[in-house]
Amino acid sequence: MRLLKRDQRVVVFRNRVETKDPDGTTFETWSDTVVDVRGNVQPAGGRVMAEQYGERLSYMLMMYTESAAGVAESAGAWVYVPADATEPDYKVVAVRPWRHTVIELEKVRP
Repeated sequence: MRLLKRDQRVVVFRNRVETKDPDGTTFETWSDTVVDVRGNVQPAGGRVMAEQYGERLSYMLMMYTESAAGVAESAGAWVYVPADATEPDYKVVAVRPWRHTVIELEKVRP
Protein backbone atom coordinates (compact mmCIF):
# COMPACT_ATOMS: atom_id res chain seq x y z
CA MET A 1 0.00 0.00 0.00
CA ARG A 2 1.37 3.38 -0.98
CA LEU A 3 0.76 6.38 1.22
CA LEU A 4 -0.07 9.05 -1.35
CA LYS A 5 0.60 12.64 -0.24
CA ARG A 6 -2.78 13.81 -1.52
CA ASP A 7 -4.64 11.36 0.74
CA GLN A 8 -2.72 12.20 3.90
CA ARG A 9 -3.92 14.54 6.63
CA VAL A 10 -2.57 15.75 9.95
CA VAL A 11 -3.99 14.24 13.14
CA VAL A 12 -3.11 15.69 16.54
CA PHE A 13 -2.32 13.28 19.38
CA ARG A 14 -1.93 14.00 23.11
CA ASN A 15 -1.01 11.41 25.71
CA ARG A 16 -3.20 10.74 28.74
CA VAL A 17 -1.92 12.18 32.02
CA GLU A 18 -3.09 11.38 35.53
CA THR A 19 -3.45 14.54 37.63
CA LYS A 20 -4.08 14.96 41.34
CA ASP A 21 -6.24 17.69 42.91
CA PRO A 22 -5.14 19.42 46.15
CA ASP A 23 -7.70 17.30 48.03
CA GLY A 24 -6.09 14.08 46.73
CA THR A 25 -8.63 13.18 44.06
CA THR A 26 -7.02 11.81 40.91
CA PHE A 27 -8.41 12.29 37.42
CA GLU A 28 -7.17 11.93 33.88
CA THR A 29 -6.50 14.84 31.53
CA TRP A 30 -4.59 15.33 28.29
CA SER A 31 -0.95 16.33 28.08
CA ASP A 32 0.07 19.78 26.84
CA THR A 33 2.61 18.14 24.53
CA VAL A 34 1.14 17.84 21.04
CA VAL A 35 2.30 15.21 18.54
CA ASP A 36 1.30 15.92 14.93
CA VAL A 37 1.23 12.82 12.72
CA ARG A 38 0.60 12.90 8.99
CA GLY A 39 -1.13 9.82 7.62
CA ASN A 40 -3.98 8.23 5.70
CA VAL A 41 -7.19 7.90 7.77
CA GLN A 42 -9.77 5.30 6.66
CA PRO A 43 -12.76 3.53 8.21
CA ALA A 44 -11.81 0.22 9.80
CA GLY A 45 -13.08 -2.97 8.24
CA GLY A 46 -12.33 -6.53 7.32
CA ARG A 47 -13.13 -9.98 8.59
CA VAL A 48 -10.39 -10.17 11.23
CA MET A 49 -11.25 -6.79 12.71
CA ALA A 50 -14.96 -7.68 12.71
CA GLU A 51 -14.16 -10.79 14.75
CA GLN A 52 -11.87 -8.81 17.05
CA TYR A 53 -14.06 -5.74 17.71
CA GLY A 54 -17.58 -6.87 16.82
CA GLU A 55 -20.16 -4.07 16.92
CA ARG A 56 -17.51 -1.53 17.98
CA LEU A 57 -16.03 -1.74 14.46
CA SER A 58 -18.47 0.83 13.08
CA TYR A 59 -16.97 3.42 15.46
CA MET A 60 -13.35 2.76 14.49
CA LEU A 61 -10.82 4.29 12.10
CA MET A 62 -7.46 3.05 10.83
CA MET A 63 -4.56 5.46 10.31
CA TYR A 64 -1.63 4.42 8.14
CA THR A 65 1.54 6.45 8.61
CA GLU A 66 5.30 6.24 8.10
CA SER A 67 6.16 6.95 11.73
CA ALA A 68 4.15 7.28 14.94
CA ALA A 69 6.91 8.30 17.33
CA GLY A 70 5.44 9.68 20.54
CA VAL A 71 1.99 8.11 20.08
CA ALA A 72 1.01 5.64 22.81
CA GLU A 73 -2.04 3.50 23.42
CA SER A 74 -4.90 5.28 25.22
CA ALA A 75 -3.74 8.66 23.85
CA GLY A 76 -6.35 11.08 22.59
CA ALA A 77 -6.69 11.84 18.88
CA TRP A 78 -8.16 15.04 17.48
CA VAL A 79 -9.31 13.80 14.04
CA TYR A 80 -12.47 15.73 13.12
CA VAL A 81 -12.37 18.40 15.85
CA PRO A 82 -10.04 21.43 16.00
CA ALA A 83 -6.64 20.90 17.62
CA ASP A 84 -7.44 23.46 20.33
CA ALA A 85 -10.58 21.60 21.49
CA THR A 86 -10.51 20.43 25.10
CA GLU A 87 -11.55 16.81 24.46
CA PRO A 88 -10.57 14.43 21.65
CA ASP A 89 -13.07 12.73 19.38
CA TYR A 90 -11.06 9.46 19.10
CA LYS A 91 -8.71 7.49 21.34
CA VAL A 92 -5.84 5.19 20.35
CA VAL A 93 -6.66 1.50 20.78
CA ALA A 94 -3.49 0.02 19.29
CA VAL A 95 -0.26 1.05 17.55
CA ARG A 96 1.05 -1.67 15.26
CA PRO A 97 4.53 -1.30 13.69
CA TRP A 98 4.01 -3.26 10.47
CA ARG A 99 5.30 -2.24 7.04
CA HIS A 100 3.60 1.09 7.70
CA THR A 101 2.75 2.02 11.24
CA VAL A 102 -0.96 1.34 11.73
CA ILE A 103 -2.85 3.22 14.44
CA GLU A 104 -6.31 1.93 15.40
CA LEU A 105 -8.64 4.66 16.65
CA GLU A 106 -11.99 4.29 18.42
CA LYS A 107 -14.66 6.98 18.73
CA VAL A 108 -14.98 8.53 22.19
CA ARG A 109 -18.59 8.54 23.26
CA PRO A 110 -19.69 11.58 25.26
